[in-house]
Amino acid sequence: MAAEFPSRKDQLIFLINNYDMMLSVLMERAADDSKEVEGFQQLLLARTQEFIEEILSSPFGGMIAFVKESEALMEKGQLDRLKNDEARITQLVRGFSSTWKQSVEALSQDVMRSFTNFKNGTGIIQGALTQLIQYYHGFHKVLSQPTFRSLAVRSELINLHHLMVEVKKHKPNF
Repeated sequence: MAAEFPSRKDQLIFLINNYDMMLSVLMERAADDSKEVEGFQQLLLARTQEFIEEILSSPFGGMIAFVKESEALMEKGQLDRLKNDEARITQLVRGFSSTWKQSVEALSQDVMRSFTNFKNGTGIIQGALTQLIQYYHGFHKVLSQPTFRSLAVRSELINLHHLMVEVKKHKPNF
């Protein structure tokens, strides 16, 4: 049935809401460690992780792709291959700096509208914000490498601690 939805994001919302509902019903009737409960928990977790990557890809996809590409090259000791990407890096830093607050706010609101279970929605928001911080930390780490230390745009990076403090404001208190 999920295939009836036009976008992967909508498909994942449908699946997550349904897995969550099935899990709630099962947990009322079955043991927490039953095969059925465990199976739906795994399905819910897998689709939730996929959804988190999906919602982060629209506003932060360029940075995420750069981090993944750079980390793979760092492991191989080939980070110098990105030395001529100054224009791309400048665009990523400035783009993130100018839009991250609005993007986080929109992401948070979108998730809360999409999920029927408040607890599940807040968990997804927390997962997405945690993943965003991890990607941004990776971005900082890559740009602190000798290959990129001389880039002037590094001074425009949002402080990681500041980002964490701002993101924490989206953590629901209940």
